[in-house]
Amino acid sequence: MNINISGKRVLVTASTEGIGRGIAEAFLREGCNVVISSRNKDKIEKAILEMRKIGPSVWGFPADLTDFKSLEELVGYALKIMNGIDILVVNSGNPPKEPSYFFENTMEDWEYATKLYLLSAIKLTNLVYQYMKAQRWGRIFFLSSWTIKEPQRIFSLADITRAPLIQMAKLLSKELGEYNVNVNVILMGSFETEGAKRSLKKYAEKVGQPLDVIWKREVISQIPIGRTGDIKNELGSLLVFLSSDYAGYINGTSILIDGGMSRAI
Repeated sequence: MNINISGKRVLVTASTEGIGRGIAEAFLREGCNVVISSRNKDKIEKAILEMRKIGPSVWGFPADLTDFKSLEELVGYALKIMNGIDILVVNSGNPPKEPSYFFENTMEDWEYATKLYLLSAIKLTNLVYQYMKAQRWGRIFFLSSWTIKEPQRIFSLADITRAPLIQMAKLLSKELGEYNVNVNVILMGSFETEGAKRSLKKYAEKVGQPLDVIWKREVISQIPIGRTGDIKNELGSLLVFLSSDYAGYINGTSILIDGGMSRAI
């Protein structure tokens, strides 16, 4: 199988570290043009310097996923620097309050999480779809979690506000399918990132237990294959495949990549 997506123009949000960074690097290795983003300019500059050792065609722009004007500027930059967008990967970090139980959250927490997870995806899709539709080709990915199928009490903000993305992808597949623009949700399992460890550290402090105990009990022991996923070689490769012409018939669905972690059918 010869997967060739070289030259495709890719925008990955929240991508200077962790999940987003690994996915951006996977596309860069395939010869794609890539724009990354973060709220932190210093992180963007550092990431670009490191990523250009993989491939030269990577640029970055500061963006806040909870600010619509900021997203407009991000997409405008990506369109200008790459002369278009073929692939959109909507990734996000965690809200400051997460992990948290339902009744620990204020309405301000719910509003922030909704902007971060749901409204950002709606806004970005509205900003890019017309270009994909005009060229009659595109891929849109919403990154979510296995916990959408099996909600976890400590991730109330994420599990509730990201759940509608599954319906959104299904609806958009009917709107955009005839233009060869595919929209899918990626339900991720556990990947060892600094962000994941920061979240679990907060939970460990809340319940008064060591992080290594919580990590083993809440993460590793829950995964049938006994390890976390590989961002670049497994998650990144999945998105590369889904962006190829081999995956043209995969549209409007949610795809689990969790090592068997979810017990939901």
